[in-house]
Amino acid sequence: MYEHLGECLADRQRRWAGDLPPLSDELQELACLLADEEPRKIGAHPLWPLFTGLFRAEAGTDPDPAALGVVCDCPEHF
Repeated sequence: MYEHLGECLADRQRRWAGDLPPLSDELQELACLLADEEPRKIGAHPLWPLFTGLFRAEAGTDPDPAALGVVCDCPEHF
């Protein structure tokens, strides 16, 4: 029940991303663009609704704004 209690944010992000199916290059590029924003501002970005719709279609789940760096797989963001 509490197995993830001591994990850091980076570990939580990797675990979350590890459960995702392979994502399209376009979705990864959008994630990279959004990851440039401050996490608290991502939801207000004009591309966030497009990203969420595509992400739900490809991954079957909601995106985690705090884990965009794992989705884009870019060393600059993670």
